[in-house]
This record gives sequence, C-alpha cells and structure tokens, in this order.
Amino acid sequence: MNRVQIVTDTSCDLPADLIASHGITVVPLIVRFGEETYLDTELSREEFWRRSEATLPSTSGASLGYFLSAFQKLVKEGHHVLCLTLTSRHSSVYASAWTAAREFGDQVTVCDSQSLSWGLGWQVLAAAEAAAKGLPVDQILEKVADVRSRVRIELVLDTLSFLRRGGRADHFIAALDRAAKALSIKPILTFANGEMRLGALNRTWERGVRRMLAEFVQRAPFEALAVGHTFRRERAEAFADELARETGFPREEIRIFETGSAIASHSGPGLLAALGLVRVAEAV
Repeated sequence: MNRVQIVTDTSCDLPADLIASHGITVVPLIVRFGEETYLDTELSREEFWRRSEATLPSTSGASLGYFLSAFQKLVKEGHHVLCLTLTSRHSSVYASAWTAAREFGDQVTVCDSQSLSWGLGWQVLAAAEAAAKGLPVDQILEKVADVRSRVRIELVLDTLSFLRRGGRADHFIAALDRAAKALSIKPILTFANGEMRLGALNRTWERGVRRMLAEFVQRAPFEALAVGHTFRRERAEAFADELARETGFPREEIRIFETGSAIASHSGPGLLAALGLVRVAEAV
C-alpha cells in the first residue's frame, strides 16, 4: 500500500536536504516586480535584493496550476496526498491548494498550517515522519495539530515600507505608521491563530531584539529553535549565540536561515525572527 505523500509550499523555508530526505513535494510561490513575475525559487537572494532596490516586490501566493500538477503526479502514482500550506489569514495559497484538491475527491487533503516559515516547516516534517511510519491521514493530522499548538514566532522589523505595501498588516499598519514617524520605533510582530499581530513597540532595533530574546527565554525549554533573517546573516548568528546561551539549547542545533523571496517581499531587509517549538512537559 502506498503511503501518504506530503506537499507544501516554499514559504516553509525548509532546506533542500530535508526536503529531499523526507520526499516532500514543494510548490513555489510567486514574486512580482512590477510587470515581471518570478517563481520564489528562481531568484538568488542577491538578485532579489538588487531588484528590490528599484521596485518593491509583491506576491500572489501559488498558482493553482502548480498544485494541480503536483497532486496529479502523486495521485496517479497511487498515493494519498496531504498538503500543508502557509497560513490562510495572510495568503491565498490555502485557497489555491483547496481548489486544486477538489479535482481529486478524497485522494487529497489540504491543511491550513496557520503559520509560516519554520512554523509551517516543523508541521511538514512531523507529517512526513508520521507518513513514513505508515500512519493514516487522520493520525498524521493529529501529530501536525500538536506541533502547531507548540509553535512560537516573533520577529523584529527594521523597515515598514515592505509590510505597508504588501497589505498583510492593514488592521494595524495605520497606528504603527503614526508611532513609527513620531518615535522611530521598531515593532515586534507575533503570530496567533495564524494571524500576524502587533506586539511590543521599541525605540530601537536593539531593544526589540533584547525583548524578543527575553520572551523566548521565558518560554524555554524548546524541542527545536530557528533564527531567520533577511539579508542580515551576522545579526542572526549573534542572536542565535545569545539564544543558546540564555536558554541552554545546543547552539549547533539552532537553524539559521534567510527566508525566501515570498516572505522577504513583506518584511524587507533587516528582519530578525525567532521561531521555537516548545517542548512537551514530561509526565512526573
């Protein structure tokens, strides 16, 4: 009997080695610079930022056709497909995947991760590991839900122009703009129930980073940690050093990554993100 096959999108930020070793199918998101359209995977990080200097990028989720193609291939091979997507609160990716899934009846299941980046990635890995053990879809989804409940994400932005243009923060961007202009603040953003929310406001980027570190120290212990950035590798490495020192988590196990073009299109350069998977309390 063929096992369940996992599909996701490029917003998961999983590295190529993990994708390959777990047999995960990844559908690309779409990035636009004016009238020019690219797949999330087509541009190098350097080319993306070079183009961003002239034209602010925008995104449009993943094409329905890419999901149809991915699902068709796997279903034809006799598999059941479980697709986990970027949060539906800020993207049309889930809607595209769900629409494509309708073409295959009960052979494709689509799940809204209510997260992004490694918050989605950890759910995808949990699903792939459970699928490899031969578990049915309902039991895989239970494991995914457990991981989802333990994901914590906070991020500090260095600029608001990309977030404002992207429209993903319309419910708080006006108030944030006023505060930013008056105080030159740097916001901390969090995720809850799949939605980006405004957290603390900080007078400087450094204060924002210290506050984000303190929040994660309070939430320890962690099963997994990751530090994301956009065009600021040294900042991410330094923050990971502090995170390991303050939480006792092994430094060599903290994932350092630069997020993909689709997410970077809404954060701009200078993003620093802390992502954690809280460890389940052991029974006494």
